[in-house]
Amino acid sequence: MSEPQSPSIETRATPQSALLPDACNAGAAIRAYVLVNAVVLLLPLASSPRPSAWSSLLLQGLAVAEPGAAIWLGVMCLSRRSWRKLGSVARIVVGIGAGAAAGWIAQALVDSVLDVGTGSTMPDWRSALLGAVLASVFLHYLSLRVQALTPATVQARLDELQARIRPHFLFNALNAASALVREQPQRAEQVLDDLAELFRATVSRPGTLSTVQEEVDLARRYLDIEAVRFGARMQVRWAVDTGLEHLRIPSLTLQPLVENAVRHGVESGTGPCLIDVWVTPRAGMVELGVVNDYTPSTKSNGRGTRVALSNIAQRLQLLYDITADLHHGPVDGLVPPRYRVRIRLPL
Repeated sequence: MSEPQSPSIETRATPQSALLPDACNAGAAIRAYVLVNAVVLLLPLASSPRPSAWSSLLLQGLAVAEPGAAIWLGVMCLSRRSWRKLGSVARIVVGIGAGAAAGWIAQALVDSVLDVGTGSTMPDWRSALLGAVLASVFLHYLSLRVQALTPATVQARLDELQARIRPHFLFNALNAASALVREQPQRAEQVLDDLAELFRATVSRPGTLSTVQEEVDLARRYLDIEAVRFGARMQVRWAVDTGLEHLRIPSLTLQPLVENAVRHGVESGTGPCLIDVWVTPRAGMVELGVVNDYTPSTKSNGRGTRVALSNIAQRLQLLYDITADLHHGPVDGLVPPRYRVRIRLPL
């Protein structure tokens, strides 16, 4: 299976790369169409004082703007590997130049279809100028949006998400390893190895990518540590589809979900708790999910769950814009009650 493109991560990695959008991203495409159509709606009002002329001007504008936006997005998407190698100024020139060319070509296509050419071999230059202006405005908007999405507070939340090993979990893990040293030294060594791997992951740079296999291994290590404490009370079922092992996703995507399941399912309850973990392709996306038994009164009062999931949602929005989603809530009609968290990332 091919690795997913993570353009949104790249576009937010540095100020230079943030100057041009990833036109393959659904969020960027939607915003581009919103901008273009908003301008098209305003142009008739500025071009003619007569309301009777607005409808024809609007239709003419849409006939050029819609294909022009599609051409610009297509060019920027298909050539993204080439223009990302350029400097920041050259990237802006490429984006504006592509906007001018898209407007020019769209006007030429409309003229040829409607047979309203002016007799010249070149289409109306005003469409090219408008395309260049709209491209520059859109690029500037995305640059401002990137700056707004990465203030110190948002970065602090990303750092908080990366460093999610709670102090009392560390103490419990060390105590568990200490208790095993004499009777089960090999298992004690494995607990310490798992703990070291968890810390290695949490101190990695926010926004880095790992594979599905690495995320699954990290979640398994965490659950192995907690199994020393809870024993048979914690029951885990895995369903990881083959062929996804090398798929690249943001680091620390799955481990926080299983940690929430342990904290608000096993730790907060008194009886056995079943945790189901799955990773599967679904509708052109990769889905990661966790379902666990829980006590409704405990879960409803668990502010930690809401904060943790809110942080994860903000992180996904920062990295993937609108192309990723997170849903969570109780599963209806099940006894004992179960709570489900599901993340879908684009392939």
